[in-house]
Amino acid sequence: METIRDRYRPTLRAGESRALPAAARIVVGGELLSSIGTGTTVPFLLVYLRNVCNSPVGAIGLLLVVRAVVALGGAVLGGTLCDQVGPKAVVVTALAAAAVCSLGMAAATSPLAGGVALLAHTAAFTVLAPALNAMLAQAAPGPARQAAFAWRSTAINLGGALGAATASATLFLLGTATGLPMLYAVDAVSFVGFALLVAVRVAPSPRQDSHRAELAETRTARSGGGYVATLADPVLRRICFVVAFAAAAGFAQLQVGLQALATAEGTQGGLGWVFAAFMVTSAILQIPVQHRLPGRSRPAILAVALGCMALAWTVVSVFSPSPVILAVAAAVFALGSTLFSPVLPTVVNDIAPSTLRGRYNGAHMLAWTGGFAIGTAVTSSLLATGAVNALFPFSAGVLALTAGSLWRCRGRFLPASLIDIPLPTPERPVPKDSAP
Repeated sequence: METIRDRYRPTLRAGESRALPAAARIVVGGELLSSIGTGTTVPFLLVYLRNVCNSPVGAIGLLLVVRAVVALGGAVLGGTLCDQVGPKAVVVTALAAAAVCSLGMAAATSPLAGGVALLAHTAAFTVLAPALNAMLAQAAPGPARQAAFAWRSTAINLGGALGAATASATLFLLGTATGLPMLYAVDAVSFVGFALLVAVRVAPSPRQDSHRAELAETRTARSGGGYVATLADPVLRRICFVVAFAAAAGFAQLQVGLQALATAEGTQGGLGWVFAAFMVTSAILQIPVQHRLPGRSRPAILAVALGCMALAWTVVSVFSPSPVILAVAAAVFALGSTLFSPVLPTVVNDIAPSTLRGRYNGAHMLAWTGGFAIGTAVTSSLLATGAVNALFPFSAGVLALTAGSLWRCRGRFLPASLIDIPLPTPERPVPKDSAP
């Protein structure tokens, strides 16, 4: 006969799912390690190309555009490989390749060598991204998924802040010619550590064999298959449009536009602290903000996030771009990022069929890289013509219009079951066994 304990077991499982599973904690910990290395290099990419590789401004602009195109191909390839061989194999291989490419950038002293190493690194990193998303989604199913992506965002930003602060101190002491190659070597070590952690501690998906069989069946049953079937999903298409606008006018300008503006204004020495302001703010706010989101509308949250990003670029547009102003704008942008970053990866993996999870994450990454390609192309063109100051008013307007459009259609942007972030299941004490 059913006991009271039996009756409460579903509630216990629901309550336990709110904590991150062990595999998810491993992935998040690896992201923290890797982001420390990446944080030492990302804020100084333009400085590296100009001061270490001696690349002319025109060549840098062209390289950034080619880099964005390479990222598009990497996102497509990463999603496909993830569905075919599983996320773990793709993650370990791509991390190892990224480590080799970082060492190549550390050794480069010419425009050609630095450009080739950068493009190869970009390809490896964008192959990695959809596989990491799929791996984390598999490791944290159901109610724990959005929390897992929020913790991942926290780890990335915390690690990036530590890396950016370390990089600024290193470059202050050693200068760019000696310090930047050393930082790229540190970046390589962080990728190797992450690869070893995944290889040793993360088990392959237990459904891998059945997953491959389902994939074969899906390919024959669905017209077109692959990315054709993936992009036929109208919900995914809407998500990708929002991501592309946010990447082009928001995140691309955070990573490339701010560097271009600071370089043009002669304030690039404070870039490390600007990125540290963004990352520290994100790391501090992410989890407290995440705890206040359950029950709220996801489209409304995205609209508010884009509004914060527009406000950040308005600050840059109105005030003289000193290191302090850029740091304030980065902190405001970080508030928008904490709202934006965990929402869409969760929804993408919630709507993805198991046989196409890699491609759904690949399409999501494709929207990011496509947006970056557009944003980088615009930034490079304005940098080459000396008109980079016009970038941020335009970006603020694009983000504000996207936020307004999303707010107006917030009731139909997602399926009804996905509009609101689920409320956590309340935990109830388990009574002692009682007699039937």
